Amino acid sequence: MRIFGIVFALALFSFGIVAMRIEINRSGRAISQLQNEVEIKEARNQYLKLEILRLSSPETVSRLAREKLGLVPVKPHEVIWLEDK
Repeated sequence: MRIFGIVFALALFSFGIVAMRIEINRSGRAISQLQNEVEIKEARNQYLKLEILRLSSPETVSRLAREKLGLVPVKPHEVIWLEDK
């Protein structure tokens, strides 16, 4: 009976170790996947920061205003100044 108890305890201990190993492997894969997602999102963020810099330059704003909105720079004689009351 004592040997049965020892064998049962070893089997239970072994099962616990196997279960922990499985969970560790699962967690490792999840961490790896999340690290990969972080790298992808950081690269996308860097691209978007560069895109903001490119699109906010005065030359780009002027060009897009002309091409997409049909706006043209105002000529000095076309400006009418209103006086404050």
